[in-house]
Amino acid sequence: MSEKARPRRPVRPAGSMLAVLTAVGAVVFGSFVAAPVTGADPVPAPRPMADELVGWATVNEWGQNGTTGGAGGQTVDVDTPAEFLSAIANTSPLVIRVNGMLSLPGPMHDVTSNKTIVGVGSGSGITGGGLNIGLPLSDDITSPPANAVKNVIIRNMNFNDWEDDAINVQMFSHHVWIDHNRWTTGGDGGVDIKRGSSYITVSWNHADGTDKNMLLGHDDDNAAQDVGRLRVTYHHNFFDGTSQRNPRVRFGDPVHVYNNYYLDTDDYGVASTENAGVLVEGNHFENVEDPYHLGEGDSGNGRLVARNNCFVNSEQGETGGSVGNPPYAYTLDPACDVKSIVQAGAGTGKVSQQPGPDPTDPSAEGLVGWATQAGGTTGGEGGQVVDVDTESEFLDVVESDTRQVIRVTGTIGIDGMVEVGSNKTIVGVGANSGFSGGGLTVENGVSNVIIQNLNFRGSDDDGVNVEEEAHHVWIDHNDISGTSDGTIDIKRAADYITVSWNHTHGQTKDMLLGHSDGNGSQDRGHLRVTYHHNWYDGTAERHPRVRFGNPVHVFNNYVANADYGVASTVEAGVLVENNYFENVTRPLAVGVFESDPGSLVHRGNVFVNSGAPEQAGTVNSIPYAYSLDPGADVKSVVMAGAGTGKI
Repeated sequence: MSEKARPRRPVRPAGSMLAVLTAVGAVVFGSFVAAPVTGADPVPAPRPMADELVGWATVNEWGQNGTTGGAGGQTVDVDTPAEFLSAIANTSPLVIRVNGMLSLPGPMHDVTSNKTIVGVGSGSGITGGGLNIGLPLSDDITSPPANAVKNVIIRNMNFNDWEDDAINVQMFSHHVWIDHNRWTTGGDGGVDIKRGSSYITVSWNHADGTDKNMLLGHDDDNAAQDVGRLRVTYHHNFFDGTSQRNPRVRFGDPVHVYNNYYLDTDDYGVASTENAGVLVEGNHFENVEDPYHLGEGDSGNGRLVARNNCFVNSEQGETGGSVGNPPYAYTLDPACDVKSIVQAGAGTGKVSQQPGPDPTDPSAEGLVGWATQAGGTTGGEGGQVVDVDTESEFLDVVESDTRQVIRVTGTIGIDGMVEVGSNKTIVGVGANSGFSGGGLTVENGVSNVIIQNLNFRGSDDDGVNVEEEAHHVWIDHNDISGTSDGTIDIKRAADYITVSWNHTHGQTKDMLLGHSDGNGSQDRGHLRVTYHHNWYDGTAERHPRVRFGNPVHVFNNYVANADYGVASTVEAGVLVENNYFENVTRPLAVGVFESDPGSLVHRGNVFVNSGAPEQAGTVNSIPYAYSLDPGADVKSVVMAGAGTGKI
């Protein structure tokens, strides 16, 4: 039942559509400006991908830079209630992967700071109990305490039959992202946010048939905790037959409700009360008699601005007052397209269930370069996840072509070069996992391989070798030292490869591209490789040494204390831009040793205590999009982001 009876308005005829602009206003990006919304459209921004965080949870405030959850911490898999409850109570950063539906006792279970809780597949989650993000209740605390719970991500989880709330955020908890979940029925609300909590994004969730759905603000008497807080973004949620509170807002200003799909809401959609300021834009209302209004129950009116919403068999709603502007960039989908977009994208099973990058880390930009071309490189994404910590376990799975994510825990001793099959992601857990004694080889036409976050120590050959027409390989965020030959060798017609954010040190030969001067018949037209944001740390040569590949792209790398940096030889074409060379005798070389010169074009590089760069010829154009860090910033950026433990 609703909290306040309201006079009913006539319902529009079925099938009618109206995108209405009411009290339209401007969106401002940067610092928060509490100004009236007056008419301009949002500043264009790229449409968010399914794994991207948008909204209040991105804002740097209260000593927290955005919302990263358990990124950088250990990843743990849980499939029993006891394992789950132990993990959410752990005080360390964790990525907690939930397998299956876990039956918890009611009512609520506390989640500590710096956690990512993510369901595996589309059918994982919890039943019976709910999750509490927040300290114990106290009316005496009226400003954010130093120990407030913060930096929590809950994604891809199913919730049903909860005794109290499915998710409750309270007591000044901040920087929380609730994304791509589904909840059905329970004792009270789906997601309640209250008592001074702030900097929260609620996105792409499917709320299915709940009565009291999303409450924002504890009660009318809680102004001391809530005024100036409760900053929340609700976007791309599917409110599917949810009766009320979608959301119901007290005090928060600005609260941003955009691009949600409301279907068959039999009471009301959004309520703005107790001087809250709510911006409602680009939503799709279908069969909703009361999309939004001011006041609710015994609560006084708030302020509400609505614009660019789409109405199908629905009334337009009640507006009034002015609302502050969101301080973040966002892009509106057309309101009348929102139904199809949200139905396709909201709920579980729509996002990656692997540990994701820290979005505030410059090294977390994702795959860039040649490995994105001609179909791209996805590794084992979507396949079985296998955890290994012994050589025998690793060898049992790595050579097949079955799509798999192989998670390596600890250091595994291997002999020689171990062959990797197609459709694999091999990723280290934490900062200290990897291999000793041997390396990995991707060869003989194997494709779609990701090698990431691994240490390679003391290989009797290379760290990683890619050859014999292997293609679509991404070698990223590894730490390689002490190999008998090179760190990463790529040769014999290998193609479509990105080598990024690796830290190499402790040896002479680093990265070779191209087998030999006499191998042109195999290599011409191949060896297309991107090297970016690698830290070549005191390795003498090959950063890289290139034959035949054209164009080879070398950008934003840091090369320190080397005999030579990049060498272009034997028909190669190498574009070298915005790198940082420090104490490098011959930073850019056209021809080395017995090899004939290739072509090399350079621009935007920084040379510190280094020799003069060489340049010759022209280089083929680069076909992919990429962003350059300024050359002067590359040393600090790469030293902070390269190597293991950063993703």
